[in-house]
Amino acid sequence: MLDILGATRKGQQHLLFAKWARAYGEIVRVQVGPFTEYFINSDPAVKEIFDKQSSATSERPRWIVSNEQICDQKNVLLLPASHPRWKHQRKVILQGMTSVSRADAGLPYLHYETAKFLHQVVNDASLANSSVSLFNAIGRYTYSTFACQTFGMDLPNDDSTIDYIFKSGLEQILGTLPGAHIVDILPILDNLPLFLKPWEQKARALFQDNLRWCLKRMRRVEAAVNNLDPSDSFLARVLQDEKKMGFEDTSEAAYLAFMLIIGAADTSKMSTWSFLEAMMQFPDVQEVARKHIEAVVGTDDRLPVYADLENIPYVRYLMKEVWRWRPPVALGHPHTSKKDITYGGYRIPKGARIHLNAWAIGHDPTRHQDPERFWPERFEGDLTTSEESKNASDVKKRDHFAFGSGRRICPGYHIAERSLAIAIMRLVWAFEIVPAPHAKLPLNPQDYPGEMPGNPGEHMPVMLKVRSEAKRKLINDEFRRAETERPPIVGHLNE
Repeated sequence: MLDILGATRKGQQHLLFAKWARAYGEIVRVQVGPFTEYFINSDPAVKEIFDKQSSATSERPRWIVSNEQICDQKNVLLLPASHPRWKHQRKVILQGMTSVSRADAGLPYLHYETAKFLHQVVNDASLANSSVSLFNAIGRYTYSTFACQTFGMDLPNDDSTIDYIFKSGLEQILGTLPGAHIVDILPILDNLPLFLKPWEQKARALFQDNLRWCLKRMRRVEAAVNNLDPSDSFLARVLQDEKKMGFEDTSEAAYLAFMLIIGAADTSKMSTWSFLEAMMQFPDVQEVARKHIEAVVGTDDRLPVYADLENIPYVRYLMKEVWRWRPPVALGHPHTSKKDITYGGYRIPKGARIHLNAWAIGHDPTRHQDPERFWPERFEGDLTTSEESKNASDVKKRDHFAFGSGRRICPGYHIAERSLAIAIMRLVWAFEIVPAPHAKLPLNPQDYPGEMPGNPGEHMPVMLKVRSEAKRKLINDEFRRAETERPPIVGHLNE
């Protein structure tokens, strides 16, 4: 227990559990206070436990504060799979937001927002040279991209709206950690009268505040729909549908749109930030990537677009390597088992918490040679998409486990692929990605930990240097053109 507390204080839980995986094998049992946690550390074990036995391993722990009070049981990420709302929301998300066709429909927003980001960086030296400002600028464009797709509204500036969304999501996630709330350890406390439960008063107040925020924006979307506004968004499609996509109350759809921004934007931001870390630490890979991209796009002819991915296999290898090397959720959100599970002589009892240890699998030296090295060539010849790879009959051929596995696999991987591919191509094409002048060399990831284990934080000492004046001019010209071709929106999310 002391080892876990020490690792948690340093943000190094992923390293501790990877060490235990190498020492103790495919499944490691850990007692965290009153909770029994099982970490699944090999690809065959993941295939058997999360995929083949997904009907028994897709539940969630009971999170009284995070799920029942902060989210009023309306957040698909935290809901148990047996809850009817989880099944409905998953269906709506897959059909109305994250299918291949819907992901492709979101490309114009991605192209516009990344063009705006490039334009901001090449014209603002303080932004290019400040890691915190750069981190926030990446956050702005990812949040804005997904806000356009969910609410039909953008985020033109880095302001308090982003902090509001981020902190709302963080409050939910932090509340799922073992020991975060005493009532999750002693559920009998939930029977106390409300005036004796300050945690519930705070949690329900947060939900009501979030709901008011969502409803205010939904009313603007409703007005736009009634005025035959041409903008397209998830929430507009719900309101236009005769059966409201199965929602009994459209306020739930508005809240789901809010949750989708949180779920998509933060992980996309972290993957892009991790890619910059890799390019800074492995400049030889950056140079190879630049040559591959410019061979197709040209040196200063145009900006890369998503369609270029088909002709630049190396970008596909880069994406796979980013998600192997730095999975956004290194230890996975815990599942629980509905019954006793057996695997290879191991027994996982009913009710146990189960984690897919994506970090340990991605950094297993028996699976990936020299796992700490960022080496895209390890995937040479593997052109599978995330969907194709997760469905491989031979789990040894699966590229990574960043999106989870089984019934609860992240439904947004089509969107995530498009977001990261465009970010990779445009960042490498436009900028030399280098350590900041004040960086302590050699770089040590433990010097700049992020909010989530295994991810670099905002103080990662990185800077971007535009590769040429010709590229700067092209970026400015392309952004002006992108402004004229931008899909219509309802307005700004921060209004």
